[in-house]
Amino acid sequence: MKIIKILYPAFLVGILLSSCEDYLDQAPEAVIDEKDIFSNVLTYQGYVEDIYQGVVDVTIGGQVDINFNFGDDVICSKNTSLDKAFDRGDNWAWMRGGESPYLGNQNYANDNERSDTRGIWDSGWGGIRKANIGLNKLDDLVNATNEEKKLIEGQLYFFRGYYHYDILKSWGGIPYVTEVFLPSDEMRLKRLTYQQTADSIANDLKKAIELLPVNWDQTEMGQATNGQNKGRLVKGAAYGYLGKNYLYAGSPLMNGSTDTDGYNLDYCQKAAEAFAEVIKLADQGVYELLSWEKYSDNFYRMDQVSPNSKEYVFNNPSFGFPDKKDGGKMWERGEFILLQLQGYGCVASPTENYVENFGMANGLPITDPNSGYDPNNPWLNRDPRFYYNIVIDGERIVKKNAGADTYAQFYIGGRHRDPSVNVSTGYIHKKFRDITCNKFDKGWGNWRGHNWNWECPNMRLADVYLMYAEAVNEVLGPDGSINGGPTALEAVNIVRQRAGIPDVAPQYHLDKNALRQTIRQERAVELAFEAHRYDDLRRWKLASLPEYKEKYALEFDKEHTYFKKVLFATRVFDEKHYWLPFPQEQVNLYPELQQNPGW
Repeated sequence: MKIIKILYPAFLVGILLSSCEDYLDQAPEAVIDEKDIFSNVLTYQGYVEDIYQGVVDVTIGGQVDINFNFGDDVICSKNTSLDKAFDRGDNWAWMRGGESPYLGNQNYANDNERSDTRGIWDSGWGGIRKANIGLNKLDDLVNATNEEKKLIEGQLYFFRGYYHYDILKSWGGIPYVTEVFLPSDEMRLKRLTYQQTADSIANDLKKAIELLPVNWDQTEMGQATNGQNKGRLVKGAAYGYLGKNYLYAGSPLMNGSTDTDGYNLDYCQKAAEAFAEVIKLADQGVYELLSWEKYSDNFYRMDQVSPNSKEYVFNNPSFGFPDKKDGGKMWERGEFILLQLQGYGCVASPTENYVENFGMANGLPITDPNSGYDPNNPWLNRDPRFYYNIVIDGERIVKKNAGADTYAQFYIGGRHRDPSVNVSTGYIHKKFRDITCNKFDKGWGNWRGHNWNWECPNMRLADVYLMYAEAVNEVLGPDGSINGGPTALEAVNIVRQRAGIPDVAPQYHLDKNALRQTIRQERAVELAFEAHRYDDLRRWKLASLPEYKEKYALEFDKEHTYFKKVLFATRVFDEKHYWLPFPQEQVNLYPELQQNPGW
């Protein structure tokens, strides 16, 4: 999403306890005081749009040796990457500012042109403070129509809820901050439970839903930027995060359940109702699943345009600045480009156990005796999404003739298989790039005339269908439907049909338990490498089970005369690892802010 600024000066606001005296620092060319900012709709909206900039871009990290897939899905070739630290059980590593999406790159913290300076923790609390300041100043907005006031207020309520949610899902229950604190204030807000925090988030998102439009182009305020409003907050985004907030609150981990099927049905009901509203908007043409032929438009474009398809329900702003060598997103390409193709020596190799989630073209999982899966020819007749996502041995990886680098050599002893800098498991992934994005074809363009823009959308419609299916299935089973939406089974099939996959076979939706497993596998396939897997495994209370801690590679020779699944790494993941630790210096501020158990 590219946010089109109505007001160009950036108003920078400190995080939770910043000085109130400098929270409206202005660009040097701006001569404007606080009253002017909050009394005029254009300047007020300019203030609000700065809050958009805190939404974390999960496609890019502070350093080139980072990826955002922290579950059982990949093995990174760099020991300094955050997923390797998590594998070692070192969750304190989230505070390493150069390598963490949770903290952001503190080496460039004051560079607003770098996407990697945003972090879930610091940008989240900063966004909450900015939203609270904006809400407290609404009475000062006198030069605005009723519609304009509603649009500004709706955005502020959304962001206060959204940023709390983004922190909540990783750290658990937190204080819900609705005040603007001064440095002299004594803050003694206690941690709420997960559900209490989620309920407060829901209240803010419901207010946002009442105030936000379906389409900014259909508002008077939106006419100033007509046709360029894609990415501004709308009802669909608020409904989407209301549903996701409820679904997480209803998931096994958040309920304190010891079972992986221990859902809270009241929260699941509320989640399904919210997701049903997004699906209604899709039925009205507001959102749509892209055709399979245009599927890649969800993730990258090769025409100097940032991806922002009608499948997007919500996404971070587009932060790419190709004129700056270290700041342009197209150059942060280490995760899925081999060293020989001008990658940076940090390849995230999909694990064999994760790749096995991809079923067959006939719609059956590879474990089904009737699937036709051949362990001696494991890449034959697989789900089309397998071939879209996964690069396999012998596949062409450069369009031009690049000699030994024209085709993938992932076999044992092959040119591209080297766990220290390249392929660890026998695969790389390619979801976010065209084949020409390499130093030979140069499909990414040059420093200033770049072609390749890629995104990992925060929420897209396929995700909504699968979350809706999950929530409905828990409440009513496979054939249940809520608020006129599809049945849980139909919602899963809608996503599969786009890729040309047959509907779920009867034996995999006989009851709630069967469809639950199908939905979880479908999420692994459809949302592969989109930074959902780690949180899914956590909320389902699966991450501590042995089969999800083990990461496997596939060994094979050049002629493919054998294939051997071998254990590559075992993750350290105990009960305490389900939640990130709070910074100890902040826990020490006052006793009501308690540390997560085990840390």
